[in-house]
Amino acid sequence: MKKGNNLTNSSRIIIKEAEKHGITWKIIPGTEIISLTYKGQEKSYHHQVPSSCTALAHYICRNKKITNNLLQQAGINAPKSYHINQDSDKKYLRDIFEKLKKPLVVKPLSGTWGENITLDLNSFDKYLEAIRLAFAYSRGKKTGAVIEEMFTGEEYRILATREKVIGVVKRIPANVIGDGKNNIKQLIKIKNQEDIRGEKGSNRSHLKIRIDKKLKEYLEEQKLDLENIPKKGKRVFLRKVSNISQGGDAIDFTDQIHSSVKEIAIKAIRTIPGLSFAGIDFMSTDVSKKQNKDSYVIIEINDSPGFDIHDYPYEGKNRHAAREFLYLLFPELERVK
Repeated sequence: MKKGNNLTNSSRIIIKEAEKHGITWKIIPGTEIISLTYKGQEKSYHHQVPSSCTALAHYICRNKKITNNLLQQAGINAPKSYHINQDSDKKYLRDIFEKLKKPLVVKPLSGTWGENITLDLNSFDKYLEAIRLAFAYSRGKKTGAVIEEMFTGEEYRILATREKVIGVVKRIPANVIGDGKNNIKQLIKIKNQEDIRGEKGSNRSHLKIRIDKKLKEYLEEQKLDLENIPKKGKRVFLRKVSNISQGGDAIDFTDQIHSSVKEIAIKAIRTIPGLSFAGIDFMSTDVSKKQNKDSYVIIEINDSPGFDIHDYPYEGKNRHAAREFLYLLFPELERVK
């Protein structure tokens, strides 16, 4: 049986790891659900969501505002935020804008891949434009957006179960480093040829950098354009968002984090009933130090985290996340390793 083209790269890695452990697998016909069988036991998953994840956990993670509410009630830092929908009038939007500390972030209520997110908003007009972009992500009647205060710090993705942290990567926004000869457009082309990068849906852990309107606008903010030739060794950032799906780099940071970061991550995943495996978007001023109420926030929790960036980071160690995923489904595997 061929590994389906519609499977995520992380799902393909799970299948490959399963075969190493003598686990048989099949794609349930007409679905993208993978069924795994080991010593007579059958477990399944879909896009990195194990069958142990409940519908309630899925609902909570898909609604960023509800996730924030649960985190805050548990005493975990999350950005101050508001949920709006297409019926929200301009006065309400103005009230939110005035009430929140700038700069602001606007993002789709249930978005993924870092799509349609706008950061660093200070003007009301740009804020309204960002809201329209967030609504465009999902055009259904119940589409919504989250407006939140922006936290200044470094961004990390923490992969965890309810019992342990599997890996931590620092996410760096799409960037190129000057060589003193090539312009930014040429440097992007060169970086996109790296073996680790591919198109969406490919078997690569990092995606290629897309040249689009937002990228050009961010260069303009830096008084740059695609024809500029950066000095040798100068790093030029191309986006504000750090998502690997937007061309960013994942740097393994698991060994550099303070134990308090792990404690917060485990507490966060346990805050969501029925969530057994997750990717936690964590921001901190310094992850190597003990965290306090002013040093970190949790931006969101993803119940379907792509973990190929932990097995194949841009820099750093392979954290064998696919193997850990199988240990979650079949705990006896870990006992015989």
